Parts: sequence; structure tokens; C-alpha cells
Amino acid sequence: MTSDDVAIVEPGLIPLTPGKEAVLIYFDETNLHWCPDTGKGYQVVGTQEKIASPGQDEVRYLMGGIVYPTAEGLYQIYGRKRTMEVEAYLASLVEMFSETFIFLIWDNAKTHTTKMLSPFFHQYQKRICPVFLPTYSPRLNLIERLWRQRRADITKNHFCLSIKEACEAVVQWLENLSFSKFMSLMSLNIEEEAIS
Repeated sequence: MTSDDVAIVEPGLIPLTPGKEAVLIYFDETNLHWCPDTGKGYQVVGTQEKIASPGQDEVRYLMGGIVYPTAEGLYQIYGRKRTMEVEAYLASLVEMFSETFIFLIWDNAKTHTTKMLSPFFHQYQKRICPVFLPTYSPRLNLIERLWRQRRADITKNHFCLSIKEACEAVVQWLENLSFSKFMSLMSLNIEEEAIS
């Protein structure tokens, strides 16, 4: 894939000269709550599992993008989830992939479709192209599989002593996620050597 493929997404755009190698990045945000995510779990028949809770919830927002299919990624935690945080994340993404063109696959959230992002995308039109998924189609955004596994492994039915501890647990989980586990989550059966 190259930057010339931008003509498929935006037929009116003139392909870059010279063309650049391109990456496909799936982006989304997920909430990190201090209160545990609740869900089914194993318990003794006739008893109910009790999970500690702080009572008053605190929330942080994890923004992430995964490069398909190499498993590279950029993850950042923010105190709020507004357009300015999305733009800050995108600026970091453009800096991280300074030598490649980015096709950014994401949903139609208000913070993604707002005209407030137009100046950013205009400024970096030779570096990044947003590609919007159909409305109400989270199954098409591969990063949703990562978020689902994160909840199952880290925050479901588990209480942390602080929101900071919960965020640190998520960061550690992301840092230690094996390539083979990532490929399994993405439903890919590619040998690690084939990607390297």
C-alpha cells in the first residue's frame, strides 16, 4: 500500500509525488474506570462473587492505534476525551510515522467528525488520510478486539487501589502483550518471521 491509494478514499485528491509507503492504522478510544467492569466469572455454586468498589468512580481515556498487521501501536492516556486530546494524539501519531503515509481507520464519533479537526487534516493532508467506518459497526474496527481482551484480562471483576494503579496495569498489559496473542486477537495466522 502506498500514499497513491489515497485516490481510492478521496478521488479528488492528487496523489503525492513522489509516493510514500503507507500504513493502515485502526484507531479508537476506550474508557478506563476506577470502578471495576463487572461480568460473568467463576464462583462457587450458590454464592455470589463480591468485588470491591471505590463507590465514587474516576475515569481516564485510553486512545490507541494499531498498525495492521505488524502490531505496532501508539497508546496514550488522557484525563478528558475531547477534540483537542484527539488532535494531540494524531499529532503524536504523525510524528511517530514520519516516513510513511497513514490511512487512519476510525468510527464516526463526534470528536472524529467535528470541523475542528479540519485544519489539522488540511495541514497534514500529505501525511494522513481519515477513513470512516460505517455507523454502528465496531466489529470492523480491529482495535475493539484489543479493548475487549484488555477488559477481560485487567479490569473485569478486579478492583485497583487507585485510578493510577488501574492505568499502570493497563500500560503494563499493553507492553507485555505477545505478538502471537495480538495476531490471535486480530484473527491472523501469520508466522512472526513473515512479518519481521
